[in-house]
Amino acid sequence: MSTTRATPSTSVPRSPTTGEPVTTTARRNRLGVWLLIVSDVTGTLALLVAYSYLWSLNVNSAWAPPGNAWATLWPFWALVAGLVVATLLMWWGLAGLTAGNRGRLVAAAGLSSLIVLVTWIGQIVQLSTFPFGPSDGAYASATYWLALVNAGHLFTIMFLVVAILNRTRMGRIAPDNPHHARLVAMWMTWICVAAFLGALFATTMTVSPNTNSPSFGTFSE
Repeated sequence: MSTTRATPSTSVPRSPTTGEPVTTTARRNRLGVWLLIVSDVTGTLALLVAYSYLWSLNVNSAWAPPGNAWATLWPFWALVAGLVVATLLMWWGLAGLTAGNRGRLVAAAGLSSLIVLVTWIGQIVQLSTFPFGPSDGAYASATYWLALVNAGHLFTIMFLVVAILNRTRMGRIAPDNPHHARLVAMWMTWICVAAFLGALFATTMTVSPNTNSPSFGTFSE
């Protein structure tokens, strides 16, 4: 008399678009996100190099804004703090999801989206209340660009986190298919680093150390 033992199911969910196992599409998506991060790293580094170059050179003594009206420092770090909290919430929710608790990711993504929204609004307020215009010297222009890029990052994150919230509520992101949530958390982690570096430059590199600045625009033999 023979008996048949039931074996646990090891089937992997299929992608609704390609029909492949989600682990296969996850590998491609992960590579894509890494390439996006590398691309964003180069752009962020270009901004930081430009900022530090203009700060150190102080061409024509034109680095400082009119009246030395530097930006208030604490908002830079408040924005970074909001982004870090939102990112930690996403990783916390992802850990709950992989442990089988889908509701934890729903709650985490909901809170994270609200924090990112408030942080994005804070970034817009900072941009609109700078005590200088974007054409008021090299510092003003470079600082505006740092803030504008951060605003763009925050808006993108807000869109992605709301998408994770909705897809998790609908069951499309589940314990056996957490990959999209992980990719968004990865992207948010890099943006935390970018925002931190921007805040560090903007709050520590204000007054130029070059008091004997070079002059360009007049030539003599």
